[in-house]
Amino acid sequence: MINNRSGFLAAFTAMLLSTTALADTSSLSTATSGMGVLENDYVKAGVNGTTGTFGSGNNTSPGLLFDSTGTGTFNTSYDYLTPGSPFDGFSVKIDGTNYTNNNSGNQAQITNCDCHMGETMFDGTNYLIWGGEWSHGGSTWEIEHTYSLGATSQYIDITTSITAGSSASNSTVYFGRFIDPDARAADGDSSATDNVLGYSGIPDSNVAFSEATTSRYALGLYSTNSNVDAGITGWTTEADSYTDSKYTDSDGNTVNYGTGDDTIGLTWVWTGVEAGDILTADYSYIFGPSAFEAADEAIDGGAGGGTAGETPESWGAVEDVGSATEAAESSSGPTVIGAATSSLTRHTVTESDGVQTVGRVKTTSVWDVYSDGTTGTASATTETLPSFAGRIDQNETMEELNYAFNRNNLTNPFKKGGIETSLGTLYLDVGYSKVNFAADYDANIKNVGGLLEIPLNSDLTVGINLNKMGSEITGVNSSSEFSKVYGGIGVTYTYGKLISTTDFGIAKTEYRTQREIPEFYDGVINGSEAEGKDFWGKQRVYYKASDNIIPFIGAGVGKYKRDAVEEAGFFLTKRDIPALSETEKYAEAGVRAEFDISDFTLTGQASYSTDKYLVASAGVAYNITENSSVGVTFNKLSHEDTDIKSLGAELNIKF
Repeated sequence: MINNRSGFLAAFTAMLLSTTALADTSSLSTATSGMGVLENDYVKAGVNGTTGTFGSGNNTSPGLLFDSTGTGTFNTSYDYLTPGSPFDGFSVKIDGTNYTNNNSGNQAQITNCDCHMGETMFDGTNYLIWGGEWSHGGSTWEIEHTYSLGATSQYIDITTSITAGSSASNSTVYFGRFIDPDARAADGDSSATDNVLGYSGIPDSNVAFSEATTSRYALGLYSTNSNVDAGITGWTTEADSYTDSKYTDSDGNTVNYGTGDDTIGLTWVWTGVEAGDILTADYSYIFGPSAFEAADEAIDGGAGGGTAGETPESWGAVEDVGSATEAAESSSGPTVIGAATSSLTRHTVTESDGVQTVGRVKTTSVWDVYSDGTTGTASATTETLPSFAGRIDQNETMEELNYAFNRNNLTNPFKKGGIETSLGTLYLDVGYSKVNFAADYDANIKNVGGLLEIPLNSDLTVGINLNKMGSEITGVNSSSEFSKVYGGIGVTYTYGKLISTTDFGIAKTEYRTQREIPEFYDGVINGSEAEGKDFWGKQRVYYKASDNIIPFIGAGVGKYKRDAVEEAGFFLTKRDIPALSETEKYAEAGVRAEFDISDFTLTGQASYSTDKYLVASAGVAYNITENSSVGVTFNKLSHEDTDIKSLGAELNIKF
């Protein structure tokens, strides 16, 4: 029989828990500028915006607070961090040089930066991200901490990512995380705590506990990673120092437990580190009224890089064996409890045929793990992982578009309409085109300009033009912008059935690109901006055999320049784009056709040049008035591997 009262209580409890789960546990502090806060009904913690550690700066609360009743009642007198010297920090050690940040004194050898977040501290839903960077060996290294607190969690989960800015000369990098735990939850507790490595089936290498001497409340640093070790020291900040206990027994043998105002911490080690490697550490600060309850909550929740409800295969069963100190005092000598693994993925970047490829090779090391946290000799295997790739030919695509635009930027002796002025005839042009490239790129072109033609006599006309065009080019995982302002002088001379046009022009160009390699390092974006100049001269001669069919020949020379530029963005994939300096020379032959049918004008034109450009166009214009028309044109340009098709609209109006 179902107990209705029990069912009601269960449903009511579930409703309360689901309501709590909707609350966002992370926020930016309104009391202390630049600081973050994580808070639910069990845990309240400050995240130091200056140092990236726990704490709100020195002795300012909140540091680390825990309420085992789950009622959100936090007594600042029982803060784990802020009494005395508020020591919580992390370090990275490379080539023997140690870089440290600590809440104590707001020490920050690794400076806060927005890095990839766009903010110096990012407030997500139930998490905060802090980023920092520093220079080592002339290169920039980066670190990122993600602090997460579930709505009902009794631990704070942390993922730390370190991006190697250069190769470590001895190929080894250490990361350390440490705290002075002032576990005070009742009268009689003090800054001196019982400090222990390991608990029940959790190896000595994977948890460091501090227990309050009276209340037995526990704070632990916990990780399921296999390349980590735990330690107890006398306030060291060296990243590689948390690998053992400072305590000895009466015979001088090292033991994993002892009492003192000491620090506990974890040390990770990676070998074979080269530039671009991303090193990851998963760990948690775990809390509880006892060491077992803290460990049990962490295992159930999958804390420290674990799987919810499971422990790594190399661990033993985790049972309630009393306080961590009592369990350590009664333990026997070390035994092999399984095998551990560690992996490191190396990235190499290559370029070919307009594509940048990030190759990945994963090295996995395996070694025996003993119950006291010591390890055996490691053996390593490697495997090649699927690579990431992204296009890098954005500038080349814009250059082809620029060449095509300049090639068609010629004096047109057959245009109609215009505004008659005292100086000559003024033509205003507005155009819009959609462009498709064969190489998976699309673009739109907007053009606006004016031309003033000044007749010197019945056969000779000089034109002065000024135009501006802009184009947005989209491709696979990239977007680019190309723009130019150009001006020129054109001369038209008519001699019988021959019409000669001569053009000289100059343009200022701007190239802007943004591109990403999808799935690689959160889709990090690289970008560049460059300026250039174009100069050209062109000659074309038409033979007006009839009013409808007009063959022509021509020649041209142009100089294209663009500055060298270094991309901004992720150092491993950003590129040095070389300067452009090219001279284009060509001769051409072609034919133009034009027919007037009622109020419509149909045109077609095709040409081929010595530098292998095939240019063809067709258009239809509706003549609104003698001096006004609207039209649609189709253009195609083919050149070696480039095929550009565009459909555009043009408006010519006399105001």
